[in-house]
Amino acid sequence: MPPKTVKPSQAGNPAANASNAVDESLLNAIRDIVQSVIHEENNALREEIRQAVSPLKAALETCEGTLQEHEEGLNCLDTRLEAMEKRYDQLHKDYKALQAKTDDLENRGRRCNIRILHVKEGLESGNPTKFVANLFAEILGGPGGLQSPPTLDRAHRTGPVPATGGRPRSFLARFHYFQEKEQVLRLARERGRLEFQGRQVMIFPDFSAELNKRRAEYVEVKKLLREKEGVRYGLVYPARLRVSFQGQEKMFDTPQAVKDFIADKM
Repeated sequence: MPPKTVKPSQAGNPAANASNAVDESLLNAIRDIVQSVIHEENNALREEIRQAVSPLKAALETCEGTLQEHEEGLNCLDTRLEAMEKRYDQLHKDYKALQAKTDDLENRGRRCNIRILHVKEGLESGNPTKFVANLFAEILGGPGGLQSPPTLDRAHRTGPVPATGGRPRSFLARFHYFQEKEQVLRLARERGRLEFQGRQVMIFPDFSAELNKRRAEYVEVKKLLREKEGVRYGLVYPARLRVSFQGQEKMFDTPQAVKDFIADKM
């Protein structure tokens, strides 16, 4: 600190000099006290900060460990999920293959069956097999048709007995000879409307519910084809549509493929 300048008027004044010396000593003492208080306050503040930070530091270290555990767990779950997705894809393929195989086996077991709709209840008189065989001979007999009743292994009504006035149950008939079953279906297609005792009856091959659903998807495109001149079509087992147009014959596996063909060629 630079020395205090003494005014000339105070140079020869002992009382003034003494007063100045006291003032400077007092200032030095006050300075020392302030520095000591600041030092003590700084130390106390450091201790408070240390005490406050220690739990936070411990908590952060715990959080870091927990976050690391969560990250490792998520990585493990990602690995397991990827493996599960691969297994699911394979299981889905296996399921589809088994479903197709099961449906094919079911329809092969039905290949000698025919369903007859709209036959009035009670006409079979306790012998449905003989009744259905004679029914085929009556509605499909005559020139170019059946010469005798076909050989059936059995025939029966399907479903619960309807209420009075309700829709009659359909007949399910199993042919002994596959060729006779195919002949009956061919004659039914050729003759169109079939009647028995004044009521229209309908004859269909017996397919599984899944295959019937797939074949029913072609209803819309068949309607479109009926509106086109010079077009012939027919469903081929299991669910493919054969279309003849301008001397060419094409097979389609999906209704959308038929729609695209109609839009492009017709």
